[in-house]
Amino acid sequence: MQLPHYINGQKIAADSPLTSINPSDTSDIVASFPDGDSAEVDAAVAAARAAFPAWSSASPEVRADLLDKVGATILARATELGELLAREEGKTRAEGIGEAMRAGRIFRYFGGEALRRHGFTLESTRPNVEVSTHREALGVVGLITPWNCPIAIPAWKAAPALAFGNTVVLKPANITAAIASALAGIIHDCGAPAGVFNMVLGRGRVGAHLAAHADVDAVSFTGSQSTGAQVADADLDRAVAIALDGGFFQTGQRCTASSRVLVEEPIHDRFVETLAERAKALRVGAALDPATQIGPASSEAQLEQNLRYVGIATSSLKYSRHFRRNVRAGMVMVNLPTAGVDYHVPFGGTRGSSYGPREQGFAAVEFHTQVKTAYVGD
Repeated sequence: MQLPHYINGQKIAADSPLTSINPSDTSDIVASFPDGDSAEVDAAVAAARAAFPAWSSASPEVRADLLDKVGATILARATELGELLAREEGKTRAEGIGEAMRAGRIFRYFGGEALRRHGFTLESTRPNVEVSTHREALGVVGLITPWNCPIAIPAWKAAPALAFGNTVVLKPANITAAIASALAGIIHDCGAPAGVFNMVLGRGRVGAHLAAHADVDAVSFTGSQSTGAQVADADLDRAVAIALDGGFFQTGQRCTASSRVLVEEPIHDRFVETLAERAKALRVGAALDPATQIGPASSEAQLEQNLRYVGIATSSLKYSRHFRRNVRAGMVMVNLPTAGVDYHVPFGGTRGSSYGPREQGFAAVEFHTQVKTAYVGD
């Protein structure tokens, strides 16, 4: 499979020295693709800039219809996309299909949000003056996305950007270029106007040039940062199950994966013994094998690197309340695995794990638009 750039509504073929490899079978080359440079980034940003006036001023129904069509197409092709994702990134087949379905639902959700952008009318302190606020699109948004959720994260960044009238340039992770290209192809085939959505493939210099580009109005980047802890003082079996799921679901490669478990001393030995037994029983294998419970790490370089988040397991309402109020985290899980979040609510961390407004759900409008206040006198 040879992948192109997507620039200004065109598939741009080029020499393809880079490859993505199936981590379940490293002799299997999933795709080859070009190593873009500043020229491709400049062309994509220029196309996005030229497309912005018409796209941002179009009826919100135009944007809603496109996103709804993209979402429906992803859902209709979820099995195909999920299998490609599993083959390229290493999630199990079931996890890959689940992520594809999540991406489809994200696009459908933001298709609705395109129609719900609103403002406020306020009373002025001065007579005969009207004051109102409304939200406007930012312009060209650069998206730099990781390999660990290679269709869901591009979806939750691109969908709100497009819904609120921005144009997009995507730089996906090289490890999972094929599934990102599949998403770009769907957006293209569903009728995105030329320049509204662009994708440039290549090594880190592509993302660096995109992030620093003078004609890019906003950049959304997702990478990794340590922030996790897991606390368990509840029913032992339940606490172990939550820790196991939080640490090993999707090969422990989600940004919400647990990396640390804090266990109270009275149950420490039993907890460690039980968790070790259950971890040893998990079946590691090829991503597309239905019997596999843990797929391979996405690459050799990522083999020992898992992303992290925060959770607690407790039967005490007092401890739960204290933890929720006092832990310094953007997201808290109580009696749930850390690996699993809803697409219609805000997502993000604190301190080193997040910067700027939240992503996803109703909070996404905060990043992808700016507020304009208007005063009108008689």
